[in-house]
Amino acid sequence: MNLNDITNYIQGICDNMSSVLEVDVTLVSKDLTRIAGTGIFREKIGETISEQAIYYAVLKEDKSYVINKELEDNCNRCANRENCKELADICTPVKLGNQVLGVLGIAAFDEEQKHKLLSKDKELIAFIRSMSDLISFKLDELYKEEIKTMEELEKEAIENGIKKYGSNTEGMKKAAEALNIGIATLYRKIKKYDIK
Repeated sequence: MNLNDITNYIQGICDNMSSVLEVDVTLVSKDLTRIAGTGIFREKIGETISEQAIYYAVLKEDKSYVINKELEDNCNRCANRENCKELADICTPVKLGNQVLGVLGIAAFDEEQKHKLLSKDKELIAFIRSMSDLISFKLDELYKEEIKTMEELEKEAIENGIKKYGSNTEGMKKAAEALNIGIATLYRKIKKYDIK
């Protein structure tokens, strides 16, 4: 399962979060590639981030982080610390089942944003987790839609034919004709799939 399959959806989530929270939002995939972002992060879509960045720890440890740049030891180890303009971050894993697919994060670039983030960190973690769950749900739905067996497709087609033409004798003949099968085959398949 790959978050790259729903990047437009993820970008929409990031844009909405950014406008509500008035901070920049980004999503980094499990291969450390930024696939969505707002503000300063938008320019960096497609770039790979360092394994020293906190996002790598989120991926590996499968836990959320609240980062205050002034107090955080992890910032001192980051290869990008000299160029980093972020004052505070809150980031959480995006998961589907037990698999971590990426990291969703919000960042503060001025003191006012930083204060907002750090003063409501618990509420924001819960909010970001719910947005992560929404992304995971969308991806799960996409894969469920895509992967149907031939039997599921056949059963669905028969049900649609019966709905369209009716279940009386004349309707069944029309449904069989539309499905390009014989009437006896249609009745056998109705029994096989236990269609009511």
